[in-house]
Amino acid sequence: MLRDELRMTFDYQVERLQEIDAKAIEILKANLLLIGLVVTGGSIIVQTDLNIVPFVNLFTIAGGLLLLVSTGLAGVTYTASNLRGGIDADAVEVALESTRGGSDREGDRFEVRLLRSYGRWIEYNARVTAVNDMFATITVLMVIVAFVYVVAGIAAGALGPSLLVTGLAFVALTGILLWLASFAYFMDHLGASVAYGTGTFDGVRISKGVTRKRGLSTLRTMRSERGGDEDGDG
Repeated sequence: MLRDELRMTFDYQVERLQEIDAKAIEILKANLLLIGLVVTGGSIIVQTDLNIVPFVNLFTIAGGLLLLVSTGLAGVTYTASNLRGGIDADAVEVALESTRGGSDREGDRFEVRLLRSYGRWIEYNARVTAVNDMFATITVLMVIVAFVYVVAGIAAGALGPSLLVTGLAFVALTGILLWLASFAYFMDHLGASVAYGTGTFDGVRISKGVTRKRGLSTLRTMRSERGGDEDGDG
């Protein structure tokens, strides 16, 4: 029963990471298409007599930069997945040796080792999921904020307010967006229930992986010279 539960949790983690990767690649495709349309449209507009200077303001510039950064993060999210699981050739030899010996004890040892390995794989994949989810969440929030900035920039270009009013509006809108983004960033990160935790298992964070704090620690480990083989995982 324990092996079935572990395998089910492992399969859920794989599905979740595949879902994040699928979302990241869709955002990447959409952003690249939009950037291509903007570049093509801009090259056509500059050849006409249309005055687009009022529409090049703080809002549209910030929106364009956020769109570019979100495109890069979408690509990083898609390439950041590094699942761990399954047995290698050495594990196969251990399993075969346990059957050749004809000892139930050896077979039990292999079963216990396999169960413990599943636990380590699940913990490792939970940390990878946290990093991918962090990137995916930031990417989506950046895309949304970028479109808000672009809409505000078009409105500011049409109304033609003074530079002071535009700056104050930009600061106010940025403050509101930062508050909403921080609120959305930490959504669904509840810990284990204290009221019903006695005599039960806390469970694995399937959708979000580990906590944001441990996710940032994992990201720092990925960027270090040791790479992903932290604590001797092999």
